[in-house]
Parts: sequence; C-alpha cells; structure tokens
Amino acid sequence: MSDNNQTNPTGRLTPYLQHQIEKTRYVIEVHFSDTSAQSVEDRLKRIILHDLEHGKRGSQGKNDEK
Repeated sequence: MSDNNQTNPTGRLTPYLQHQIEKTRYVIEVHFSDTSAQSVEDRLKRIILHDLEHGKRGSQGKNDEK
C-alpha cells in the first residue's frame, strides 16, 4: 500500500483513505479547512449526538432486519 498521501490539483499533499467493495475501489480524500472554528473532536461529538438523538443505527442494523 502507499503512504496515504497524494498531490491534489493545488499541488498540496493531502491524506486519503482507500476502501474496496467488491470490484469498486473508493478513494476518500481528507480535507481540513484552514478557517474552521470547530475541532475534529467537536465535529465528531456533534455528529454522534445527532445520530443518537435521531435513532440512527450503523451497519449492524442492516443485518438485524433479516
């Protein structure tokens, strides 16, 4: 596997993740805003709390419905 950095169109190195599902490979680029007022931790906490309040379930829920 590579070092998980690639050059974006602006010439900057950006981290990325790769995930393959069957024959399709997904490349997910990571972008951080230079002007963001929220930390990654704050953003993740907000997303988790939102999901808990609205009853969203992860991939386990899909298998439970069989």
